[in-house]
Amino acid sequence: MKKTITCLCLLLLVFGCKKDSIKPPVIPPVVVTGPDIDFKIEAKNNTGKVTADVTLSVDGTNLKGYTPTTVTNHSFILTFKLKDNASVVKVKDVVQVSGVTANDFSKPVTYNITDSKGASKDYIVSIYNFTGLPIFNITTSGPVVSKEDYVTGSININTNGLYVQETNDIALQIKGRGNSTWGLHPKKPYRLKFNSKAKVLGLASAKNWVLLANYSDKTLMRNYIADGIAQSLNGDFTPHGIFVEVVLNGEYQGTYMLTEQVEVNANRVNITEMKASDNSDPNITGGYLLELDQRQEDPNRFITAANLPFTIKEPEDITSAQLAYIQTYIQDTENAIFAANFADPANGYAKYINSDSFINWFLVNELFKNQDAANFSSMFYFKDRGGKLGMGPAWDFDLAAGNVDYSDATNPTGWWVKGGPWFSRLFQDPAFAAKVKTRWQFLKANGIPAMYKNIDDTQAYLTLPAKENFTKWNILGTYVWPNPVVLGTYPKEVEQLKKWLTQRVAWLDSNL
Repeated sequence: MKKTITCLCLLLLVFGCKKDSIKPPVIPPVVVTGPDIDFKIEAKNNTGKVTADVTLSVDGTNLKGYTPTTVTNHSFILTFKLKDNASVVKVKDVVQVSGVTANDFSKPVTYNITDSKGASKDYIVSIYNFTGLPIFNITTSGPVVSKEDYVTGSININTNGLYVQETNDIALQIKGRGNSTWGLHPKKPYRLKFNSKAKVLGLASAKNWVLLANYSDKTLMRNYIADGIAQSLNGDFTPHGIFVEVVLNGEYQGTYMLTEQVEVNANRVNITEMKASDNSDPNITGGYLLELDQRQEDPNRFITAANLPFTIKEPEDITSAQLAYIQTYIQDTENAIFAANFADPANGYAKYINSDSFINWFLVNELFKNQDAANFSSMFYFKDRGGKLGMGPAWDFDLAAGNVDYSDATNPTGWWVKGGPWFSRLFQDPAFAAKVKTRWQFLKANGIPAMYKNIDDTQAYLTLPAKENFTKWNILGTYVWPNPVVLGTYPKEVEQLKKWLTQRVAWLDSNL
């Protein structure tokens, strides 16, 4: 090498070049790269935790591995092979011995590898139990067979390192929930009631939680994607969805979506909680949480002149004076909507309803052409103390975005929610229709592009969970009520959802 450089310098000097203009070539440091790494969880070194070797996948400097069962294990011994046998491997300055040194993988662990030439590189090693989603291990005192009667039990939450969880073991009661989802399908949805308030996976502290099964929605994500659209509109209380794996009394139940119960709570439907003594102005004016549901039979239920059934959800122990007040207010609202002067900004419907709240709720449900949102069920209304009637949260989208075979809601074209008696009348006011159009433009520019990306990201995120869920529930090639099509694979189900929503957005854009 020296001889070559010397000769080159002599040649250059002949042509008037200076020797100091010649610099030696830069030799890049030797670093450990992904293909040179082979990390495993060997069964022989991890007795009782894995029954077969688990090879960690490599993506740049990130290594991941998934243990095959839902059993919570975080301590593992890794076996590693490196191309440079003289490399030193450390975790927090502790030298690692292949097949010997154990580490706690409840959170990702950084492995530092320094080769024989002194080049160093960090690798982030993550080991997840089962599919990598949080795992809800629920143990009960007996079988959960009723929507009415709670069963006592407890829940152990394995976050898989994805979320902060202050309390992993929580005492609770559990019962079934839902209507068709409870009665028709073997994968059951559940209502959880903690003995005391607790945060779950970073969500605000509360007692009541919901596990949605999404059995008939083979994408597993319609509720999740619709929640994202509602959040992009900054609507009045939008539930948060977190995908989890549920194990009930030792048996894997599938992939569920954890969400908040619809209830009056500072972190949910944030209105005033009423007392039994709130029977005169101004306290009697709120807050009330109501649901329009054609199926419920409840003593605190009334039907308007337009034949719309409302049930009082809260206050639960409503007084006769409070019931009379809210029933009168709802009927006055309906009367104003159908009055000759309904568009009058002072004395028409605007006196009684929060138009912005109604419009946000309308756009989410009309975009998804939500089967139940056409004056059938799961339509929530609220009225705060001294406030007007609002709508929300948007709720229950498993039979939305074309996932129904018994109504026109299967098609991505045509109006659905707009045909209801209240909305059809509100749209006769040019000012209301103009506000809807303006809000739609905002949604089209913001929430909808994010929605398409969210679908793609969620599909990737649920790749392993979907595989396990549909191994437990082998229904991808089978008709499940009320699927309009049977597509056979998870990617095709997601593709159909995205195609339907794309067509729906185009139709709404041309008709709004």
